[in-house]
Amino acid sequence: MRKFICLVLLLLPLSSFAKTCVDSGNVYDDLSCADQALDSSKKELNVIYQKIYTSTQYKDEFEQSQKAWLNYRERQCNGYIAAEASQSQGAGSGLITKDCLVTITKQRVDYLKTLLEK
Repeated sequence: MRKFICLVLLLLPLSSFAKTCVDSGNVYDDLSCADQALDSSKKELNVIYQKIYTSTQYKDEFEQSQKAWLNYRERQCNGYIAAEASQSQGAGSGLITKDCLVTITKQRVDYLKTLLEK
């Protein structure tokens, strides 16, 4: 259980001082915005996860499901997508990888929201 709590804490954003993102056309600004979007998605994911976790009688199964999903997300975005993105120049590959993490995390948030509705 301690490992899981540490895992959840790792998902919490390191900074809560996010600025508003605008389309600047600068890849480094875009990367900063992607970081902010990822932090926001992780925060939302943690809130929803905690709501479901506290209300379910299947805590172990839900915890294992979340761990499997985290493993999938990391492998997907830091594996195949990162390899494909490596063809980009400069910080572009990092932006592609971050965008993948944001997209998959938002998909998980949307899915977990459907579980809350049941």
